[in-house]
Amino acid sequence: MKYLIISTLFLLSLVAHAEDNRDISFFDGAKTIHLKFTDVVNDEYIVDVLWMPNYERAPALSGPAVISFIKDGGHSFSVSADAFHFPLNMIEGLSLSDSIDLNKVYPIKYDSLKGMSLLDNSHQDLSRQNIAPFFFEDIDFDEKKELILVNTQEGQRHGDSYTIYKPTYKYGNIYNLATRKPFDMLDQKTVFNKENRTIDIFSSGGACANSNERFKLIDGKYVSIKFTNWDHYTDDAKGSVCVESIYTVIDGKRVLKTKSESH
Repeated sequence: MKYLIISTLFLLSLVAHAEDNRDISFFDGAKTIHLKFTDVVNDEYIVDVLWMPNYERAPALSGPAVISFIKDGGHSFSVSADAFHFPLNMIEGLSLSDSIDLNKVYPIKYDSLKGMSLLDNSHQDLSRQNIAPFFFEDIDFDEKKELILVNTQEGQRHGDSYTIYKPTYKYGNIYNLATRKPFDMLDQKTVFNKENRTIDIFSSGGACANSNERFKLIDGKYVSIKFTNWDHYTDDAKGSVCVESIYTVIDGKRVLKTKSESH
């Protein structure tokens, strides 16, 4: 009886493994799945998504996507996402590869997902699941909301990064990619201070091989005001020594303010 149970469990594990392989081979990044949000997003947009998920990016199924935003009156725009993710368990009929119809438009609900904000730093919570793959938020305080795409596991230490699109027309009919620093550097390690209107960009390189650059909103633009660097060297007497260098930034140039060591 004992051997029968063991044999049964072994066979079940083989079946489960075969199903996993089937899913991996199906979500190969070449098949397009059509999603459509059935609720109005940001109180103004109907959103369609053409998504090509790739299971090689597991554990979160993600892949390139084209996201189209359509407003009443015919105004529309599209953006490209490199690592779009939507939880399969929240798409009816899309949980198993053999039930997926590539000719079907799968309805999904934006309101069923968890909201997120950069300004309140809720984006730093690595335990959050079923988060929205994009959202709107005014992160430069100009009373116009930026479109923020979530790039799943594309940031430092397998965290998420963010692509920012800024509205270019008065009513936000067109959004253009924001390439100016620090908007092209944001990820889950970024810290916002809404009151001081600063953004801290932390770059992780190890125990003592990191940096942090602080940007402050001045005259409508974020400019670098402070840079902190951590580096290390080895000393025969002291062992490994960590060096902290703090710079102020004046007219775009870093000026060393303090330097200290710890070991």
